Amino acid sequence: MIPFLVVKTRSGFSYIRPDHVLAVNSSEPGECMILLTHGVTIAAAEPAEDVVARLEAEAREAEEALQIKENRNHGHVPR
Repeated sequence: MIPFLVVKTRSGFSYIRPDHVLAVNSSEPGECMILLTHGVTIAAAEPAEDVVARLEAEAREAEEALQIKENRNHGHVPR
């Protein structure tokens, strides 16, 4: 299943795929603009730091899952 990142907007919530995020632009202290692939933008009603922190956490989790899978494929299983 593809993980989605929940982003608070003025009119509710948006669900975005982290791998489609190109940039996060901080416009005001409590708001930011998220630029996605294909020129799609989302005006988020939360600080850019919060969005970026969640994106980084999602990327770390994906890397760890991939590393575990690669280790199992090569016969290395954590003890």
